[in-house]
Amino acid sequence: MTRWAKAPAHHDPAATTADARRFLDDGLTPVRCGGCPSEVLVRKSSHRQTSVQWHAPPAASCPEFAERVAAGELSARIDTCGQLRAAIEHAVATGALPVPGGGDAGDGGPGGGPGGGHG
Repeated sequence: MTRWAKAPAHHDPAATTADARRFLDDGLTPVRCGGCPSEVLVRKSSHRQTSVQWHAPPAASCPEFAERVAAGELSARIDTCGQLRAAIEHAVATGALPVPGGGDAGDGGPGGGPGGGHG
């Protein structure tokens, strides 16, 4: 049987569970939108990459998402709303949302690279 050097052993459920938990939960910081009651979980992997996890469908709690979905846009194609982007940028600027590596902030916003957006 071929075995990939970087792949976890699938016969080890504990390792697979730990990998999934690390990927899905580690480093997530709650950030509250300044324009509505939405609170999301955010992880910055770099200044250009932001992962956002919503607790509920975005259109259910964010007026901007709701308006855009009502106009025919697909929620999954909407990067984020402007006020949530500003809240995330503020959290980065104040140190409330850590960014690995520090240095130049780049654009600092959600969707700045692969894996960005509303997660």
